[in-house]
Amino acid sequence: MNVSCGRTRSCCRFERCLFVFLLAIFVGSLSAETLPKPGTPAPPLQFTQLLQAPPGAKADWHSLRGKVVVLEFWATWCEGCVAELPDLNKLAATLDPAKFQFISVDDEDPKVVQTFLAKRKMAGWAGVDTTGGVFKRFGVGARPATIIVDRKGRIVAVTDPQHLTTADLQAVADGKYVKFEPVMDMDTVRKQASPAPDAEPLFELSLIKAPPDAQNGMSAGTGRMNIYGSNAEALISFAYWNLPEDRFLPTSVLPEGLYNLHAAWSTGEDNDNLIAPFLQTAITYGLNLRVESKTVTKKAYVLKATETAHKLMTLTASTGGSMSGYWKGKLRLVNGSMDALASSLEDGLEVPVVNETGIDGKFDVELEFPAKDGDAAKAALKTLGLELIQEDRPIQMLEVSPREDSSKAAEAKPQPAPKP
Repeated sequence: MNVSCGRTRSCCRFERCLFVFLLAIFVGSLSAETLPKPGTPAPPLQFTQLLQAPPGAKADWHSLRGKVVVLEFWATWCEGCVAELPDLNKLAATLDPAKFQFISVDDEDPKVVQTFLAKRKMAGWAGVDTTGGVFKRFGVGARPATIIVDRKGRIVAVTDPQHLTTADLQAVADGKYVKFEPVMDMDTVRKQASPAPDAEPLFELSLIKAPPDAQNGMSAGTGRMNIYGSNAEALISFAYWNLPEDRFLPTSVLPEGLYNLHAAWSTGEDNDNLIAPFLQTAITYGLNLRVESKTVTKKAYVLKATETAHKLMTLTASTGGSMSGYWKGKLRLVNGSMDALASSLEDGLEVPVVNETGIDGKFDVELEFPAKDGDAAKAALKTLGLELIQEDRPIQMLEVSPREDSSKAAEAKPQPAPKP
């Protein structure tokens, strides 16, 4: 199975969870079918069951004619899909239901979907197709994916849910042309990522300079990984225990430019555990850098639990893997631990955050606070029975410097693979 992301560098902090997918879970598989072209008639909709729809409602293009239809291809196990729900719900609430219809398309067992919907709000209808025929006809493999159909049943765009806005959808309803950001062309991804040859290698690594305008993203599967259009800071942060990028010492010197990193290895526990030190070696030697780990006592936020935390925290509704991150003023945790919550807080505050809640288990969390605003973060956490206290703590940091003489420079010792 494969996972891919073609989002821009600006969302790297939120997308840092994608790097964890390599070591934890893989979302969806790339479809061999062809995605529909804008301006062509939408393929038929045939659902096994239609949930959250009024009695007698029909999900076919004759019945839906006159409405702009937003098809959201998703799954309960897809953490990226679950993370998009709050924004999609808010978006649907801003639009006239007489002119718009949101339909979430899923190919799982209806009981699984019903159990999920009992825990999490989802605007619009939920169309369940256990045959997978709707996914095949629309050429959708990787999720989440959004397909917009106009009032005459014609394809308007194949895009990502993060690119939807009220103004653009309203313009579609008014019959105006709207240019939506398309999903990334997977042939381009494969070319940028320099895929492995047919013969399975024991270990294979390459690091090459990427064009200045290269798209940032990642594709990964069992025994292989490709990161493309990434800067040195993000590469080092990933290779060294997935440390947040605020953990670089001020004295660190990083090269400019973007890079493509390709890695492939024969699967197995021994090799999977060795890939982290191999990545560290490839990045540090390839960029002619020395990376040292240092423990520094500095001001940090300590995440602690109050007596009400166990009552206010929401146990996860996800049936798949985990996802966490902070992006554009929003923190989202899907099937994540308290350590993952602390890491996401650190992404948003850009100050080290230490988890001392003592809470085990996996949770779903959605918080909003401006970047670097500790007071706003504290206020948001109070709704979960959690608190942030600023204290001095020993924090693991990285110092990066040019490699002056490889025979004399002290090397950073390879570290174990990051645990999901």
